[in-house]
Amino acid sequence: MKKIFILLISFNYFLCDAQKASDFIIPTGVAALSFVAINSEKKEIAKEISQFRSKEFIINNIIGKVSEKDVKFETESLASDDSAGLISVAFNCTEVAERGLLLAFLGNNRDANGNIGLAYGFKYIPLVDAQNLFKRIDGLKEKHKKYLNAENDVNNVYIEHDDIKFILYRDAGDKVRVLWNGFEVIWERTAFDRTKRRLDRWFE
Repeated sequence: MKKIFILLISFNYFLCDAQKASDFIIPTGVAALSFVAINSEKKEIAKEISQFRSKEFIINNIIGKVSEKDVKFETESLASDDSAGLISVAFNCTEVAERGLLLAFLGNNRDANGNIGLAYGFKYIPLVDAQNLFKRIDGLKEKHKKYLNAENDVNNVYIEHDDIKFILYRDAGDKVRVLWNGFEVIWERTAFDRTKRRLDRWFE
């Protein structure tokens, strides 16, 4: 019994020491989540995600193994909402014929043990699909304008794109609630419009 107790203490010490070493736990798959330290500041995490972690995701999950080759690619941070729940990054790599929009979700999620913590995850949308998605959402806002305006935070329009779910509604302005891989965030109007505008401009 004493040996088991000592092993548990040692394991707990190892986990605490690992947590101090890095606020970030690296994901292992395309839809894998990364959990961050509980006391991490969201704005700082958002900056880290858009400038550094996005590139890590790109080379591991979009570009892939390059062996002896050297591969050039470009990224540009587009927008982040005030709560830093949804961060957008433009991506282009001519050498693997991939370009588009990287959405970084940041918020509460469940780990493999069912515990809730602050996490982030990336969803890649090819350029044409991303541009069509923006047009579709804008078109639906206009098409259902009367219905959505009739009852704030009551009337909703629901659509899907791949494995992402969108709920359009009004609550002191247009709102887009986005659900993906355990995340549920609000894509604020300013961040949505800025992402759409900057994405088009970046790929002109």
